[in-house]
Amino acid sequence: MTPSAGHALGYDAAPALSAPLRFFVTAPLFGVVAGLMLLVHPELLESRWTPGALALTHLVTVGFMLMVMVGALFQILPVVAGAVLPATRVLATIVHGLLGSGAIALVWGLAAMQPVALTAAVWLLGSGFATFVAAAAYALVRAPVPQATPRDLRLALIALTIAILLGLTLAMILTGELALPLFPLLKLHVGWAWLGGVGTLLAATSWVVVPMFQITPPYPQVLTRFWAMSAVGLLVLWSAAVLGGFPLLESALAVALALVAGVFIVTTLHLQRRSRRSTPDTTFRAFQLGMCSLIGGILCVLAAHHLDHAAWAVLAGVLILHGGFVSIMLGMLYKIVPFLAWLHLTQDKIKAPNMKKLQPDQPVRRQFHTHVGAFVLLIAAALAATNGLTMFGRLAGLIVMVEFGWLAWNILKVLRAYQRARST
Repeated sequence: MTPSAGHALGYDAAPALSAPLRFFVTAPLFGVVAGLMLLVHPELLESRWTPGALALTHLVTVGFMLMVMVGALFQILPVVAGAVLPATRVLATIVHGLLGSGAIALVWGLAAMQPVALTAAVWLLGSGFATFVAAAAYALVRAPVPQATPRDLRLALIALTIAILLGLTLAMILTGELALPLFPLLKLHVGWAWLGGVGTLLAATSWVVVPMFQITPPYPQVLTRFWAMSAVGLLVLWSAAVLGGFPLLESALAVALALVAGVFIVTTLHLQRRSRRSTPDTTFRAFQLGMCSLIGGILCVLAAHHLDHAAWAVLAGVLILHGGFVSIMLGMLYKIVPFLAWLHLTQDKIKAPNMKKLQPDQPVRRQFHTHVGAFVLLIAAALAATNGLTMFGRLAGLIVMVEFGWLAWNILKVLRAYQRARST
């Protein structure tokens, strides 16, 4: 199948199944720990700045989201961008080990404000991501002339690298190794991570997966051609305003960034309305939930800039991270994992089960409903906690544990079906 971005998919270049799958299997475990942490400490949603809240946030962003993104890039770079990563199995083993251990060290260091753990996190995460970026850059230099998606993948990698470098710098500030202003760099870290890294990668991937898997018309060419460059360009200008101390310009550019993000989100929702699918599946619904949550989160971010109440910032985090990015990644995992299992069986000349047999609809639907329930409870918990009440926090934590544990189980069941097919 050929994506709308104008670049043929090279399935023959797909890496070994174990390369992306190790990241996908590990990622939900960090979500389970995040739920456990909230179950034990429901007060963590009172403010985004407490050590525990920072640890909780990074269990989701680094533990779950970064793991899923890097795992997806192991597949997307060779198949979509024609960038074949060198020594894929060895590379995946090294990067997975460094990122996983680095995420654990980071969460421990933030929760306990432990300088030794934070220093370890800097070295582990820094070396793990640097190893991956170096391999990706080596592959991309040798890739064909970039079309929309491959070009935007390059921009996403650059933005994600900037976000991680800013995060590592912040960790070094917390350990006392660097004496730099904390809050301006924290703003930049969040902006480059959410819109630059995750947002641009989401857009670059959506140019292909939304028309392909959700059977929609292609994205408008003007959007696929200019959106990522506009977003990254505005981020550069916004960063200069933040560092230069120009609050009015910073606010104006923040609104411009919100509008750019909104254009992508609204266009995606519009394309989904024109889908040729007779019955929307879980991935479709997860994408819709994610896009609507991102709109709500962006509005909360803008409100937090002008209204002095902790609830807006905490709500923005819940809406953007759990309701937005986690929902979308969940939907993508439910398409990518069974498809990869089917693809590798087919390439090995093994009779592959139907995709619905590899991953039946019912457990996927039920897990998604649990995710929606967790999301609603997290919103209630955030609103209650920022007003001094923690009654919903424990229940939200419990359901988050169930949600991510169920996701891991559903992924493992696909792998079991894959192994059964290979052994028959």
